Formats: sequence, C-alpha cells, structure tokens
Amino acid sequence: MEINSLEKEKILSSVDIIVSQSDLDGFIIYANPIFYKIAGYNYGELVGENHNIIRHKDMPKSVFKILWDELKQKNEVYCLVKNQCKDGGFYWVFAYIRPSFNRDGTVRNYISTRRAASQKARAIIEPLYKELLEIESKQGVALAEERYKAFLEIHQYRSQSNNEIIYNIQY
Repeated sequence: MEINSLEKEKILSSVDIIVSQSDLDGFIIYANPIFYKIAGYNYGELVGENHNIIRHKDMPKSVFKILWDELKQKNEVYCLVKNQCKDGGFYWVFAYIRPSFNRDGTVRNYISTRRAASQKARAIIEPLYKELLEIESKQGVALAEERYKAFLEIHQYRSQSNNEIIYNIQY
C-alpha cells in the first residue's frame, strides 16, 4: 500500500485484498487485517459498525441503492467504490459482493472482497459518479439511478449483465 500524501489517497497494491462480512442490514461482522490497515482503523473498531462508516461523500446514493436492490434479490454484485479512511483519506476499490446462504436458501449475510480499482475503471467511472451526484442534488436519487442504468446499457455488448459490464470496465 502506497500513500499519496498530497491528496491523501491510499493506493492498494496488486496483492491487497480487503475482505469483510456484514449482516443483512450492512453492519460489519468481520473485517480482515488489510481492511483495518487501509481504512486506518484499529483492530476491532469496524466490527459492529455499519459499512457506511467508510462511505465517501463522492459516492452517489443511487449506486448503493442499485447495489442493495441486487443483493436483496439474492444476486451477487460487482461495483466500483470510493471509500473514506478514518483519517480523511480515501481509496478506490473494485468490489465483489455476494450473499451467503443458509441451508434453507435464506440469506445469512453478505461477503465482500475488494481489490484496487484499475486506472481504466476510474477514468470511466469517476466522471459518471460526479454526474450522478449532481443529478441527485438537483433532481433526486431516482433520476440518478436511471442515468446509471442508461450508462450500463450504453456499455452493454451482446446481452452482458450489469456485473459483466463493471467487470469489463475494471479489466
């Protein structure tokens, strides 16, 4: 992990993999040591906190609404996320979030693995997220959600799923 002190950005290395588990309401029940290190929290501080403790102000609510809508339908989700560190810094991740199931098919919790977002992905997604934030502030989350879905449709190729589109943006 490298820290760019001018902008307080923490840059994940290619081997940094952040892992966390949260309950059905988004409260963290497990966080691996690299999560604590990158986010700047002491060991144990994140457990019991809602995952939005690391939500950066530059992240559109519409993106999280779509994410949670998919998870509640028992679907896995790929997402590009800018997270806030405890010290005010930030870091970008490519997240894979999936439900973990009980034997009866009900969702037990959610597991998220995150690695560094690629520069390619950031070049595509950062202007979009800025646009979504502007739409949210002037016209509301619902219209921003529609704009995000339109973005996905524009990038769709041969009936790709939303997850495939985000994966292809990352790689």
